[in-house]
Amino acid sequence: MEENMELTAERSLEIITEQLEKSRRAVSKDTGEWLFVSGLTTMITAVVVACANYLTWTPLFHLLWFALPVVIWLVMKRINRNRVPVPESFVGTLVRKTWYTILAFSLVYVVIATVWNIVLQHYESPEVFLYAGMHITPTILTLLAVAVSMTGLILKKSALVWFGLLSFVILKCGLFSVLLSRVLPPTALTKLSLVRPCELIFLFALVGLMLPGLMLKASSQPSPKGKGEN
Repeated sequence: MEENMELTAERSLEIITEQLEKSRRAVSKDTGEWLFVSGLTTMITAVVVACANYLTWTPLFHLLWFALPVVIWLVMKRINRNRVPVPESFVGTLVRKTWYTILAFSLVYVVIATVWNIVLQHYESPEVFLYAGMHITPTILTLLAVAVSMTGLILKKSALVWFGLLSFVILKCGLFSVLLSRVLPPTALTKLSLVRPCELIFLFALVGLMLPGLMLKASSQPSPKGKGEN
C-alpha cells in the first residue's frame, strides 16, 4: 500500500514536471515569435526613420514610432490567424504579467517625461534642459532589457538572460555612436542628431529582441526523442 502511494506520488510529480516543461516550451515558442517579429519590425522602423530624418533634415518622422505597436500587433495577428491558441498556464501568466508590468511602467514614464521635457523647453534655459531633462529612449530600452532577462529566468533560458544583459551594456557604452563618429565625414556628423536615437534602437532590437527570439524559437522545438514519445 505504501509502495503504491510512493509510486503514485512519484508519477504525479513526473506528470507535473512534464506538463510544466511542455507549457514552458509552448510559451517559449510564442514568446520567441513575438520577440523576433518585434525586433525585426523595430529594426526596419529605425532604418526608415533614420533615413527619412537624415534626407529631409527634420525630426518629424520620429512620429512613426507611435505606429510601431500597431504594426507589430497586425503582423502577429496575421501570423497567428490559423494557429491554435496556447492554453493558459502558470508560466505563460508569469511571462505575460512581466511584460504588461514593464510596458505599463514604460507608458507612464513616456507620458511624464514628455510633459516634463516640454515644460523645461518652454520655461527654462537650454542648459537647465540638458541637465534636468528626462531621457526617454535609454530608460525605455533599459526597462525592455530587464523584461527580456526576466523572461529568460521564468522560462529557464540562461541565454535569454545574457541577451538582456548584453543589450543593456550596449545601451550604456555608446560604442556604436563612437564608431559612427569615426566613419562618417564631418559634414554628415552635423545631421547625426536627426538620426539619433535610431542607431541605439536598431542595436537593441537586434541584440535584445530579434536574436533572443530566434534562440527561443529554435530551443522550443521538441527533441527527436520527445517527438517519438508523443
